[in-house]
Amino acid sequence: MVEILESSFVVPSEQTPTERLWLSNIDQIVPSKHTPFVYFYEGNQAKNFFSLEVMKASLAKVLVLLYPLAGRCAVGQDGRREINCNAEGCLFVAARSDLRSDSIKFEPSSELKKLFVPSADYPGSQSMLVMVQVTYLKCGGVMLGTATNHGLIDGISAFYFIQTWATIVRGDTANIIPANFNHNLIRARSPPSMSFKHLEYTTNPLPTAAPTSGVTTKFKLSRDQIHFLKSQSGGRNTSTRISSFSTIAALVWKCYCISKGLAQSTQTRLMFAADIRRRLRPPLPETYFGNAFVRHSATSEVSQIISNPVHVVAEVVQAAVDGVTDEFVRSFIDYLEMMQGKSLRLTLESEESDLRIATISGMSVYEADFGWGAPKKATWAEATGNNVIYVVDEPDKNEGWQVYAILDATTMPQFVKAFYMELASCPLTSDASGAIVS
Repeated sequence: MVEILESSFVVPSEQTPTERLWLSNIDQIVPSKHTPFVYFYEGNQAKNFFSLEVMKASLAKVLVLLYPLAGRCAVGQDGRREINCNAEGCLFVAARSDLRSDSIKFEPSSELKKLFVPSADYPGSQSMLVMVQVTYLKCGGVMLGTATNHGLIDGISAFYFIQTWATIVRGDTANIIPANFNHNLIRARSPPSMSFKHLEYTTNPLPTAAPTSGVTTKFKLSRDQIHFLKSQSGGRNTSTRISSFSTIAALVWKCYCISKGLAQSTQTRLMFAADIRRRLRPPLPETYFGNAFVRHSATSEVSQIISNPVHVVAEVVQAAVDGVTDEFVRSFIDYLEMMQGKSLRLTLESEESDLRIATISGMSVYEADFGWGAPKKATWAEATGNNVIYVVDEPDKNEGWQVYAILDATTMPQFVKAFYMELASCPLTSDASGAIVS
């Protein structure tokens, strides 16, 4: 279904610094694996619509501004991961497909990744920072697939890379704000001091369990529905502002606890990643390029999650989100400093009572306009593990959110049922949000 037309390396169009980029403790804890993402662009009659010449020449210019991306992951003399800024370039793949956009299932899956994202089997790909693939569809549209190495690039940094590339293609370079690669801004304190317990990680071996195959179900949530759920707090004595993220997280957490049939006294956790750029004092630069997030969890007894309405559960989530303060982040960075040389693992990986939620809501996903229109669809191209929820904005943010639930096959039917029950009280909307669309 996909024919590779060309595989080549794009290198910076000008000479770039030759150096070793020091990476923070947060970069060190993140697995050096590629995050696959895909964008779909509707066909355009423009003569140079996603032409290889335009895309490759502009990418070469991007690699001047974001020169570490043309380098390779390496290990320094101290055993820490670092970036060798050697200008070896990015893998660029051009392909064509006999598929049409209406026949492609846009949801995180191994199939989507296999078709439209460069393969991790390419020689030397493990040390590459960025790989891209432009696939021309039979309908005239284009799929742009990216694989960005999480060892340096978090979600916000990945979207900054795409936006910079798009801006250069449009010729709007005057508005590019230079990236900041100074990871010393989040260096550990001396001496390190841990003021919080960071229970999301452990050095203990995790119990091995037989791998299970997850199934994916996609839901749509409207802004009206989430606003309604938040508004149910009524006259509750709370001054806390509950975010849409906390409300969506509370909804899926409650549905998950119901669907698993967990004992009432079981402790359950909802793990999330919080961006720290604006939480630090002083804040990080707007274009800080690197991993700038920490994992944190909301915790409660199953009985409290199941018996309370969504807006009450959302207060538990919001309290955890608000708990990611400057001191919490500094404590976490220092914790990683003190744990250097030890194998840290996410404790979540072994607990059936725990749920992980990942979101790119509010990020500039759909601002990747190369001059031929914004992407019509965008999503992760792969789901990692079970018991995880992905949240993505609809292309028109006013329409709400897309929610992908990846759960085991025995849990999913009960999750779907619980999801509908929780939304039953919400007023109907014209776009039939809340419906399962796949």
